Amino acid sequence: NAMASCYCPVTHVIFDCDGTLMDTEAHYRRGVHDIVSEFGHAYTAADHAQYIGMPMDPMCVKIVEQYKLPMTWQEFGKRFSEVDNLRMSNVDLRPGVLELVLHLHEFRIPFAIATCSDSASIKSKFSKHQDIRLCFHHIVCGDDPQLKGRGKPKPDIYLLAASRFHRPVKPEDCLVFEDSPNGLKAARAAGMQVVYIPEHESGRKMGVDPTIVLNSMEEFQPELFGLPAYTNCSKYTFG
Repeated sequence: NAMASCYCPVTHVIFDCDGTLMDTEAHYRRGVHDIVSEFGHAYTAADHAQYIGMPMDPMCVKIVEQYKLPMTWQEFGKRFSEVDNLRMSNVDLRPGVLELVLHLHEFRIPFAIATCSDSASIKSKFSKHQDIRLCFHHIVCGDDPQLKGRGKPKPDIYLLAASRFHRPVKPEDCLVFEDSPNGLKAARAAGMQVVYIPEHESGRKMGVDPTIVLNSMEEFQPELFGLPAYTNCSKYTFG
């Protein structure tokens, strides 16, 4: 396959969570919109694209500055989090996620999550997806003490995720799935290949140096990266 010559084989997979595994971005966008609209501001998908994948505190600082909101960034963060935790206990998986997670699990390919969300938020998001939560080798969250606040777009979170597999893994042996320009930048800076699945055209335009760009995880062909190909019988669900 001539196309496959662009890609290198991998042994491990690391997923971003918000917008990649879970359909959270519309919830986040609505949460910010509900607050800024009180002060007469619009908040569009294009506005939101610049904040996707950014750690919570810097995002709050930038939004309060950009919209000149009459509150501290901490107050904004508190209001946002209160609504966020209520909404996030009922998020759906993105298309193709369940199939890929079960496929990798079936073939004993180790995979993990590297997310800027804090551990409490991740617990809430997985509350209705406990079955697949157990498939992940580990989850590195944005409030992990070893990160010391160095979230995406810095590479630290992906390097930390790679180091926590049963045997630490070299960056070039990891394949990352990301939906945000910030996350893409972080994974590329870590020296990893990236399957980039932006939700909107604005995110597609802002993405720098993805290994491959897809419209959905359903389009992913594992064999391009030396992973086991899907077979007709490998797509199944629990139950």
